[in-house]
Amino acid sequence: MTTSVGFIGVGNMGNPMAGNVLKAGFPLTVFDKHAPAMANLVGAGAKAGGSAADVVDRSEIVLTCLPASPDVEAAYLEPGGLVERARPGMILIDLSSVLPSTPRTIEPRARARGVHFLEAPVSGGVSGARAATLAVMVGGDAAVLERARPVLRALGPNVFHVGAVGAGNTVKAINNMMSCVNALAMMEGVAVGLKAGLDPMTIYEVVKASSGSSKSLERLPTAIVPRKFDPGFKVRLMNKDLETFTAIAKELHVPVSFANVAQRYEQMAMAAGLADQDTSVVMTLIERLAAIEPPAGGKPGA
Repeated sequence: MTTSVGFIGVGNMGNPMAGNVLKAGFPLTVFDKHAPAMANLVGAGAKAGGSAADVVDRSEIVLTCLPASPDVEAAYLEPGGLVERARPGMILIDLSSVLPSTPRTIEPRARARGVHFLEAPVSGGVSGARAATLAVMVGGDAAVLERARPVLRALGPNVFHVGAVGAGNTVKAINNMMSCVNALAMMEGVAVGLKAGLDPMTIYEVVKASSGSSKSLERLPTAIVPRKFDPGFKVRLMNKDLETFTAIAKELHVPVSFANVAQRYEQMAMAAGLADQDTSVVMTLIERLAAIEPPAGGKPGA
């Protein structure tokens, strides 16, 4: 018998993930406080839940994708929340990117009720969510993960068990910090090249074939040159994840520097009203600071 799945929070990231669970053949019930967000999924065959509790009542495995730690803790731990509503033996999986303390608070409360809880933050952005190519970083009981793996595989081929609850969000914060720092180093390098009169695609081709290459370099032809800053991963979310990384580092007494510089760029973008744009939009601020004006054709230039 096919496992029934519930999905709570079908916004920018949750919607395509829920869609891929549905495409994988799992009976799906969805709920979002913003009801129109569910429309495309219901049109594709999912059932609309009337509330988060309704989703739990109809499902064996429930996935949540929510904005931040306070939202996750409220959804799971408030009276009548997911932990209280879930039946013994159910599996609750939070896909959100949150502080490691959040899943560490939820898991023992769930376990006391005979309910299984996993944290499973993802990496790959909206494009990866749509393409079902996300990396999934699971913290929690390995045996429970094996029960849930077929569902998580619908999100992407790389499902990693990284350790106990809390480890998943730690790895996610590390990954996003490194991704952001790599991207900003690329942008600063490109800005110097543009000010020196180099063609951005020349920079791209040379660096792509050289030791400075990284995944971040692909933002040059896909976002920066064509000026496409529709959100794949929003500035405000990267700022949150950098805050999580520095909080973890502070708790562990690990000195970090690059994350702090990267977060200043993200906060600069938020102050400029760009919080809901893709993180690549930071390039426009670097251009302003360097007096680089993009010409009418869209290609950045000095």
